[in-house]
Amino acid sequence: MASVVLTNAEKQARWRAKRAAERKARPEVIEGELIAAAGSSKDLSEEERRELADRLADAAMGHLRRSQQLAALARLLRFP
Repeated sequence: MASVVLTNAEKQARWRAKRAAERKARPEVIEGELIAAAGSSKDLSEEERRELADRLADAAMGHLRRSQQLAALARLLRFP
């Protein structure tokens, strides 16, 4: 089985793509993109606005669940 040898440029390109994908998956980046899309929602079709609204609602629910988990942990610390 022959091994594939990558050039430095190919390795760098792969690394940059991986870094960009990881950055794009971060919650604050996703939230920023959703907020920016909501700001320009006048240019969206009805279906695109509904999809964006669903994505915003999902993000909000994720924040709510996380805040409830943190609040429960805080209560455990205050009242053991």
